[in-house]
Amino acid sequence: MRVNRIVILLIFSTILSCGQWKVSSLKSKQFSFIKNGAKPGNVKINIDEYALENLSFNVGIFYDNVCISDNLLKRVQILNPDGDVKLIIGSVHDIDAEKIKAVNFNFNTIGSFVMDMDDNIYIQNRFPQSQNSIKKNAGGKDSEEINFSPSYILVFNSKGELQYTLGQRGTPDIPFYYIERLNVDERGRLFVISRSFNTWSVFRFDNRKRDFYIDLGKIEFQEQEGKDIFKGRIENVKMYRSGEKLLISVAYYHGLRLKYRKVYEYSITRKKISRVIVNIPDPRNVLFNIVDDKLIYFWDIDEKEIKFMICSMEGNIINNIYLNINNKKTYYSKIISDESGEIYSYHVTKDGIKILEWE
Repeated sequence: MRVNRIVILLIFSTILSCGQWKVSSLKSKQFSFIKNGAKPGNVKINIDEYALENLSFNVGIFYDNVCISDNLLKRVQILNPDGDVKLIIGSVHDIDAEKIKAVNFNFNTIGSFVMDMDDNIYIQNRFPQSQNSIKKNAGGKDSEEINFSPSYILVFNSKGELQYTLGQRGTPDIPFYYIERLNVDERGRLFVISRSFNTWSVFRFDNRKRDFYIDLGKIEFQEQEGKDIFKGRIENVKMYRSGEKLLISVAYYHGLRLKYRKVYEYSITRKKISRVIVNIPDPRNVLFNIVDDKLIYFWDIDEKEIKFMICSMEGNIINNIYLNINNKKTYYSKIISDESGEIYSYHVTKDGIKILEWE
């Protein structure tokens, strides 16, 4: 198992500062580069002179593999960091199967995906219903879309062979709708974190069997101070690597005004909120990730600079980390992390996608 360098940095800086936290600048190095094109190992990027025409691709890092979905070429590719193709699933037209491991499959629209440590691949396959999509970050034509089209999860093995299909109950009878993300815990169980306009739901699958489900909308988040009533709205849900707990970030509003956020720990075994981890009065800090079930990352969204506040599981601020990202000549950028909490960013240019690793 890889040792998380960011965790070591934070622990070391905490020891040196004797409990005082500061900003630690992370440095980047190129992890991989994916060329713009249609050849194996490439990704097709739809751009004009000024911006992306649409977000037709997605990038993930899993156990040092680069996974790329491409809805223009209708395929999912697994690459090593050098760009060598390990597997292609999808449209394999004009691909030499004797040189490239490629499996033909007819995807509709590829959504979320994740890989586990055995190189099994879980892929959301959405049925096209464009009228059921809305903008997630309105304002630009390269804004991400929330697509509420029905979908199923397709499970492929490391050879690209379809093993089974999952719906909400395990068997593919009831489809999923908007899937926020897919995760796999340390025992290999698949988590599907889903949301609609008003609520979030969490599904856990042990192979084909669904062994846990909760509609988080049934939990009442409401607090009162004097005569003022603050209504809570779930903003994010994250899975612990153990697969036995969830982090739930809730924003509390007085009318339309955001007052504060709270992050709760939900016990899957006990089927209830087990504790409040942290109360965040600063509305700038939003939940980004949980690392090694020991640290919580909050993104300072109001800063032009990319900065994360790091808290312990007791809610104490340990440190801040800063990413000096240069987005010149970049059409689109996104920050992601892998299964161990390592931070990556990818940056889209006319030539392709540059993936950076931060440490």
